[in-house]
Parts: sequence; C-alpha cells; structure tokens
Amino acid sequence: MSSRRSRTLLGAAAVCLGLLAGPVSASAEPFALLASARGKVAVVPAGGGDALRASFGRPLERGDKVVVGPDATATIYFSDGNVIELGEKSSVTVGGKVGAAAKVGPGAELPGTVYASVSRSVTGGSRQTGLIAGSPLRGGPEQKPLLLAPRKCDVTTDRPAFTWRAVEGAARYKVTLSGEEGERWSRETAASGLAYPADAAPLGRDGDYLWKVEAFSDRGRLREEETVFHVLSDDVSRTVSTDLSRIRESAGGTDHSAAYFLAGSYLVGRGLYSEAVPHFEALSRLAPDSPAPHEALGNIYDAVGLSDLAATEYQKALELTKSQP
Repeated sequence: MSSRRSRTLLGAAAVCLGLLAGPVSASAEPFALLASARGKVAVVPAGGGDALRASFGRPLERGDKVVVGPDATATIYFSDGNVIELGEKSSVTVGGKVGAAAKVGPGAELPGTVYASVSRSVTGGSRQTGLIAGSPLRGGPEQKPLLLAPRKCDVTTDRPAFTWRAVEGAARYKVTLSGEEGERWSRETAASGLAYPADAAPLGRDGDYLWKVEAFSDRGRLREEETVFHVLSDDVSRTVSTDLSRIRESAGGTDHSAAYFLAGSYLVGRGLYSEAVPHFEALSRLAPDSPAPHEALGNIYDAVGLSDLAATEYQKALELTKSQP
C-alpha cells in the first residue's frame, strides 16, 4: 500500500469511526470512563435519547446511565480514582449512588495523574514529547517506514530492543545508536531486530537518542532510515511501574480486560507508545469483537508515523463497529 493511499484510508476510517462512536470532547475531561465491556452494555445519555451500545473507553458524563445486559459485565473508572465492576442485569447512573450490583475494585482510588493520562489518551489528546516532531526518513515517499520501535516515543528502559521491517534483497543490517555526544555503538545483524548489546553501556537516563538502520545487499546499501526516542529518568520510570501495578490491582488483575485497556491508555497518555502496543494487542485477543483495541492501536501507529499500520487497524475497527448489532 502506498503512503498516499495509507493516509487516505487512515483518514477515512478515522472519520467513519468518529461518526459511529458518537461525539467525544477532546478538551473536557469526562467524569468517568468505561474500562471494560463484555456482552451487551449500553449507555443512556444524561440528556435523554436512545440507549447506545458501549465499548471500551467510552467517556461518561455525570448523569449517563450504564445498563448491563444478561451474561454481561462492565467496569467503570471514575475521575476520583475509584474503579467499580457491574454484574449482569445491573445498572448505575454516573455520579449517583452505587448500587449493590457493583463492587469496588480492591485497589480503588488510583492517583489523579493516572486518570489524567488515561483520559488524555481516550479523548484524543495524547502526549507527545518534544523530540516527536520530525525525524528524517530516507528511502522515498512511497516506501513504508522502515523502523518500527522505539519510534518517536519515550521508553522506561535504558537497554531497549530495536525492531524494523525486513528489506527485500537485504543480506545484512547495520544499526547505529547515537546520543548528544555522538555515536555510542554500531552493530550488524542479518535479522530484522536487535536486542540491546550486552557489551554496550546502558543509556543515560533522561536523555534523547537517535538510532539508524542501514540495509545492505551484496551490491551495496539499499536503504536507510533513522528515528528518535527518549529514555525516562529513574524517578519517572519508577512512577510508571508503580502506577501500572496499581492499575492491575484496581482493575481485577493482570489478565482482566479493564487492566489491559487502562494500562495501555495510561502508557499512551505518557508518550510510551511502544510499551502500550502489547496491552492493546492482548486486549484485541481477549475481546475479539471489540473495535476499541484496534482503534487504540491505530492511534498509536498514527502518532509515531506508521500510517500503513494505522490504516490497517482503523479498518479492522471500522469493520467490527459496523458488524455490531
């Protein structure tokens, strides 16, 4: 798929998803978020009107009524940090009294910064660091981007792994990593990925780095591309780790769909795009009929400039949205 066609499909799918999902404010923080929805879960808007089929991440305003059908469950994450789980054939009015059908999560009252990050991601204002803006691409406007991760994002580890697409005809790849002081190391491999070299010093914390891949055939260089990422400080990385642990506790455990959704959204809100991807991939397997994980993945790929992957995920989300009763 050409980059021009990818951008067209990406834009069209995103517009259709917005129309199908209903209006969402990108500026106002919602009162609560639907963190999981299994089975038939509907929302009756506070202003009246028909009940709307709800999915992961739907923003909820005060007065909205969440209705859970037979053999269904839902998890709601409130702006005060509380997490509640609704059982089948139950309902709750957001901002009202929580009934007996709901139970408060064991790790309730998550920090306000966690809700802010999750909400920022869900409502479309996900954070981008200063280094996101523009890294040079070499390889032609119609070629798919070569580098996959880490790509225009923050990372919590000081020894990240690197992944890229295989280039047709390439026999080897040269990976070069540089910092503000210049080149730090260079390695060659025949694979389309490289673990951080065991013999290389870890990266300095709170620093910006550039990595480049050059693809070579027996005849010479075929293609090259470079991108940037930022290693978080120790303090911020510890905060992220603590917040993720509390999210898992609050949302019912590591394998609960709400935990995957909230953790992934939290990481996106903090600019940790590469680290958010596995959470939404797991959620797509856990909830194969839900469009939300694919829309979230599309947003991530769009944010880092992988427009063809974004278009694919948006298309999946659109097809799942249209297939819902």
